[in-house]
Amino acid sequence: MRKAIIPFMVLILAGFFAKAQEAKQLTGKVSYISAQHVYVRFTSTEGINVGDTLYVESKGKRTPGLVVVQRSSISCVTTVVGSYSPKMNDSIRAVLEPKTTITEEKKPVPVPRKPVAVTPQPAKPQPKLIQEKSRLYGRVKLASYSNFSNTDAKNQQRMRYSLSLNQENIGNSHLSFDSYITYNHRTDGWNTDNQSIFNSLKIYSMAVGYNFSPNTSLWFGRRMNRKISNIGAIDGLQFETRVRNFTFGVVGGARPDYMDYGINTNLPQFGAYVSHEAKGKEGMVQSSLAVFEQMNGSHTDRRFVYFQHSNSLLKDFNLFTSVEMDLYQVKDSVPTNTLDLTSFYISARYRASRKVSFYASYDARKNVIYYETYKTLVDLITDNATRQGVRFRVMVRPINYLIVSAQAGYRSRKGDPDPSTNYNFFITHSKIPWLESSMTLNVTKLKTSYLDGLQYGGNLSKYLLNGKLYGSLSYRIIDYSFLNSNSGINQNLAGCSFAWYIMKKLQLSMNYEATIEKSNVFHRMYWGLSQRF
Repeated sequence: MRKAIIPFMVLILAGFFAKAQEAKQLTGKVSYISAQHVYVRFTSTEGINVGDTLYVESKGKRTPGLVVVQRSSISCVTTVVGSYSPKMNDSIRAVLEPKTTITEEKKPVPVPRKPVAVTPQPAKPQPKLIQEKSRLYGRVKLASYSNFSNTDAKNQQRMRYSLSLNQENIGNSHLSFDSYITYNHRTDGWNTDNQSIFNSLKIYSMAVGYNFSPNTSLWFGRRMNRKISNIGAIDGLQFETRVRNFTFGVVGGARPDYMDYGINTNLPQFGAYVSHEAKGKEGMVQSSLAVFEQMNGSHTDRRFVYFQHSNSLLKDFNLFTSVEMDLYQVKDSVPTNTLDLTSFYISARYRASRKVSFYASYDARKNVIYYETYKTLVDLITDNATRQGVRFRVMVRPINYLIVSAQAGYRSRKGDPDPSTNYNFFITHSKIPWLESSMTLNVTKLKTSYLDGLQYGGNLSKYLLNGKLYGSLSYRIIDYSFLNSNSGINQNLAGCSFAWYIMKKLQLSMNYEATIEKSNVFHRMYWGLSQRF
């Protein structure tokens, strides 16, 4: 009987330890989206390394969506992979490889039978602390943008070169480097159409950092601080230290030039901030408070306080808000101290169940300034008409693979003759039978004091070759009428795109769109080749 029990126990223990070695999964949420990076927050990032791939649930299966380029104890800075379009609070999964632990066998220590005289030995020097290993990651990209038509307008082609290069602990030291640079030029010449080099060269980030300790750092150069992201990029010094759940920082330098995003030392700015982070059973809470002074030459241009708060402590509920209040203004050439609300934004998302979610927001922020954009005129008009004001959205998943969403927005600004309204409806089926593809149909209705418009269309997309090739087809109809004139915008837009994952870190992408008017046809073509490392 004993001989039969022993093999049975061995099998049970073997199965138990095999189960313990399976890959572990961590679930996080998208907490912030910038122009270059997506920030994902976890309860802990232990086991996640730079270069790891994070996954999203798509079409009922796990699909690569993000790659980790930097991490802290509770969050990861990532870049997008493939066609994934990140949204706030998206669920992200990290698959951790099992760790193999080798336990050394302890040897018995012989006990002397009689006391033995021991000669004192000189103390051995303590081993040095192992420093963080140097990590290098980034992306280089070559892209082309072409515009041509059957009109008398000159055909144009622009080339765009971008480099994102980040290295932590250079040469296993305390120094780090962060950069993101782009350069644009027409194919008929290098910077021949610009008077300033910064009209073509855009330095979004270029900074050197020194870590005095894991909690204290100093950065010099141009860098955006995510704890005060609403301030934008800062040229100068940024010092930050963390004490438990609090982070304190001071900033001094200048703002980028508001015309070409170049360096302008005549726009000094300085300030300080404090941030608090904590985690609960359901999520995180983060708050930041900053006070800044921005100048134009030797004169105060703006003095304001900035507050930002994000909260996911309640189950299935996420809240985000940001506030700016000016503390200084000039009236009749006389400087005065004031308290004026100049920017306010709040959004809330509630997931009532797996099938129903609600979203509401109020936006009273200033208009966005694009230093670099390839949006069409219709897209810019739509963005300006829908961004500010009150917005409410409901999203329903009645059956598997089907999503139905309806959104309504309302805006009434001081000085507008009439309020603006906008409505959007879309339906998506992510796994159409037989085609094994995704289809989206959408309708948008706009009504402002100067515009009455309608646009509707659809998109069909599919993964091929075991996910190595992604393709899509789209078609939109635009019917915009300007209320104060007889003119309008009547267009049909047809497009196609594909992305080919040639290798794990090498991708080729292409996009084409034709804008068809009554007597004219405009073509826009894009292609890009990117290599991550």
